[in-house]
Amino acid sequence: MSLLARLRALSPMAVRLVLMRLFVYLGVQCAYFIGVVGTLTYALDGGVGDNALGVALLNLFLIAGSNVGGTLLDRMGPRRYFALVVAALVGAAVVFTPLSGSVEGVLVGASLLGFGVGMADLVAKAFPAYLTDDPGELQRVNAAIYTVSNVAIVVGPLLGGALAAAFSTSAVFWLLGVCAALSVVPALGFRPARDARAERPGSDDGDGQVALSAGFSTVFATPALTLLFWTCFLSFFGYGAFDPLESLYYRDVLHVGVEWMGWLSAAAGVGGVVGSLAAMRLPARHATVRTLLALLFAQGAGCVLYVATPWVGVACAGQVLLGCAFGMLMPLNSTLVQTHAPLDAIGRVNAVMLFGNNIAGVVPLLAAPTLARALGVQGALLAASALVALTPVGIALVRRDEVRALADEERRASRDAASRDTTPREG
Repeated sequence: MSLLARLRALSPMAVRLVLMRLFVYLGVQCAYFIGVVGTLTYALDGGVGDNALGVALLNLFLIAGSNVGGTLLDRMGPRRYFALVVAALVGAAVVFTPLSGSVEGVLVGASLLGFGVGMADLVAKAFPAYLTDDPGELQRVNAAIYTVSNVAIVVGPLLGGALAAAFSTSAVFWLLGVCAALSVVPALGFRPARDARAERPGSDDGDGQVALSAGFSTVFATPALTLLFWTCFLSFFGYGAFDPLESLYYRDVLHVGVEWMGWLSAAAGVGGVVGSLAAMRLPARHATVRTLLALLFAQGAGCVLYVATPWVGVACAGQVLLGCAFGMLMPLNSTLVQTHAPLDAIGRVNAVMLFGNNIAGVVPLLAAPTLARALGVQGALLAASALVALTPVGIALVRRDEVRALADEERRASRDAASRDTTPREG
């Protein structure tokens, strides 16, 4: 079945949500890597330290954006929250260009962009839960969302690379603003099918439980969410060295120009499209944490191939392979979190998950310059890739009984949902 056919099979509200994510993420993919890291590396001739600081600020403000966003989403609901997302991204796009002539200005722009992206991440992570609580349907919606996200990973960097080559690296922020504004069109008719207050009356009692701390309480009081948190935290920890070193790997090891930042990212996006389409076909009985660990290992193995040689063709193949694994991983991870999290805390729970993923990426930035000096840029990236691959193997061995029990529980939930769908209704 083609992508268009799969989108037509979704509910009208799910299609609107998919398009909202597509426009927002297309602009983000143009600006995130080329706009910030590309400007520092190529336009301002920055080194590891400048890149590490830029990425650290971007990720710290991304964490702040998702933390603030999680609380706001649970308070406001998805429609009003999305309007704030659009405003934050358009604001970052308008401000970045006049600031991009200095390292200090880029760092300010990176902070604003990070905050907007942190808020926008919750559109994919949390919004599907407002449409359905059926695990199979959630899997289909999430797979569609991440399919178009990976299309954006292909198209966004290609457009960004073309804009950077024709004008400047900061020009990619023009497209961010245009795409964010276009996302308003499908958002105008978006209406959630579920209401957290109706499903759990009195859950938001105004006594401070809307604070982000309630998200941490929910995550660490729920064994499934706790395991998902630590699994992704430890795996994403290995990616922390990538952001400040990756552009230097392109420049100093692969010996390619700034446009290859877009083209290699697009290669990962091609793999991501394939992976997320495969996620649509994943049988519901396999939508478990055990499959998640296997995909994390495959992604780490793809990372090893990506940075293992000085040849751009091999790097391209590695990007495609890790993109395939990532394309399957993300919709599965989102489905598992949405299945186990209560709707009235869905924003805060996902904010906690994003906090874990992003703080795991920030901490290694402090060690990236030292690792690069000791091991070289390529050696540091290889070490980080090996960590990504080995972490899920360690978790699967050390927490074997817990992983097995959780996988069994998730398979039972899937069977129960399928049984409800096939049970004849009276009348």
